[in-house]
Amino acid sequence: MKETPFRQGETVYHEGDVSDCAYIIASGSVEVSRAASDGAVPLAHLHAGQIFGEVGVIRDKPRSTTTRAATDLTLLEITKTDFDTAFGQNPLALTLLRMLCERLSHATQRIYETALDSGVAAIADIAEIRLRPGSPEVEKQIGRDGVLVEGLPFSIGRRALAGDPPAQHDAELLLRFSRPYEMAPRHFVLEEKDGGLVIRDLNTVLGTLVNGIRLASFEQTDSKPLRMGVTEIQAGGLDSTARFTLVVTGR
Repeated sequence: MKETPFRQGETVYHEGDVSDCAYIIASGSVEVSRAASDGAVPLAHLHAGQIFGEVGVIRDKPRSTTTRAATDLTLLEITKTDFDTAFGQNPLALTLLRMLCERLSHATQRIYETALDSGVAAIADIAEIRLRPGSPEVEKQIGRDGVLVEGLPFSIGRRALAGDPPAQHDAELLLRFSRPYEMAPRHFVLEEKDGGLVIRDLNTVLGTLVNGIRLASFEQTDSKPLRMGVTEIQAGGLDSTARFTLVVTGR
């Protein structure tokens, strides 16, 4: 493994960078944080012997945090190629690792959201709610600029396919998906609750992921208050193309 030194205060990687390697701390310590509207939210403080950066490598997704040398630091670098070589011949091990990494990612998201103190987006303070595409499949249907949400409640669902039961309610936005399990005919709704903006899963089989946290009738909750700014939404399972970016701006 390649040995890489960092001086105190130097950044190892930024949130959004490509996940091309993981690190083991040989000496020193590392601060882990995530950006927020009013600064960085600290998430963890890691020390010699601990590993970090592996979640993005295994999930094959960009960095979800920023890491910085809290002291003078020496890291051992494990490349993505080495990871793939080590686990590529054992699909079960790789599947289990990915599952554990998803759970770790969700736990980190909960810590992050608990640390935020910006509060729920009050309906009276909202200037615009816009649902943008989060995948090429959705962009083809609603365009790059997405859909302006002009009234609440606003529900999103899938156009009916052969064999679907008769619709009991209309959805404001209906999309086409060839795989019916990606999105239910009525999947989630944006609505007002106690003066704030809320997203709620509509009792679907696979639930709705909101910033990596699953809302569903079989989870701890089926709804979540929304804050100003950007929220990532995915209907259905982890491989679903029914992905959206919700942008809430203030007055």
